[in-house]
Amino acid sequence: MVASPISSVQPATPSARPNDVGWLRKRLNLNFFLGLFSLGTCALLWQFARPLGIPLLSNLPPITEVITASKQLLLSNLYWEGWMLSVRRITTGFLLAQIVGVPLGLMMAMNRTSFDTMFPIVEILRPIPPVAWIPVSIIFWPTRELSVLFIVFLGAFWIVLLNTIGGASNIDQNYKRAALSLGSSPRDLFWRIILPATIPSIITGMAVGIGIAWEMVVAAEMVAGRTGLGYLLWQSFEINAIAQCIVCMISIGFAGYVSSEIIRVVGRYAAPWQYKR
Repeated sequence: MVASPISSVQPATPSARPNDVGWLRKRLNLNFFLGLFSLGTCALLWQFARPLGIPLLSNLPPITEVITASKQLLLSNLYWEGWMLSVRRITTGFLLAQIVGVPLGLMMAMNRTSFDTMFPIVEILRPIPPVAWIPVSIIFWPTRELSVLFIVFLGAFWIVLLNTIGGASNIDQNYKRAALSLGSSPRDLFWRIILPATIPSIITGMAVGIGIAWEMVVAAEMVAGRTGLGYLLWQSFEINAIAQCIVCMISIGFAGYVSSEIIRVVGRYAAPWQYKR
C-alpha cells in the first residue's frame, strides 16, 4: 500500500531561536556592570593614589575632597548659570554649523564647479585650530559673546562639512543611474537617494563635532568669555581650588557625553537602517 503524499509529510517543527529580548537584556546588564566596575576601579585608585604613590594621580586631591567641592558647587547659582550659558552657546553655535555646513557640503558634493571653487579655501582654513581664531574673533566681532559663538561654530563646522562631502560623494553611482533610468527627476534623486545615503555620515560628523564644540566653548570662555563653565574652571584654577577645577572638568565631560548620546538617538530615528542587526 502506497502512503499518501499528505500522510508521508512530517509536520515541520519550529526551529529553536534564541530569546533575542532576553539576550539583549543580559548584554545590556553586562555592559552596565562592566562600566560600573571600571568607574569604581578608577575611583578607588584615585582615592588611594597618595598612599600608594601612584604617579600623576597622587598630585590630585582625593575623590572625597572633590565630592565635597561638588556639593558646594551644586548649591551655587554661579555654577548653574555657567551651565545654562555654556549649553546655550553650544546649542546656538552647533546648530548654526549644521545649518551652514550640511547644505554647503551637499552642494559641493553634487556640483563639481562648486567643489573646485570652494574646496581650496576649505583646505586652507580647515587646518587652522579654532582656538587660533580667538584673538581675531575678539577684534572681528562686536561682542565677546559673538566671539565665543563663532569659535563654537568653527569647532563643529569643518567636521560636519567634510563628513557631508564624503558621504554624498561616496554614493554608488549605480543607484543614481538606476533611478534616472526609471524616470526619476533630479529632485527625486536628491530626496530619495542622495540625502538618505548621506544621513549616516552627517550624524557621524555631528557626534564628533559636538565634542569638539564643547572643547572650543571651554577654551573660548577661558579667553574671551566672562561667564560659563570654562570661565568658572579658569577662575577655580586662579584661586588654587583644584577640587573645584576637577568638578568643572567632570561636568564638561558629562555634558559632552550626554550631547553625543542625544545625537546618536536622533541618528537611530533618522537612519534606522544603519542600526538594524
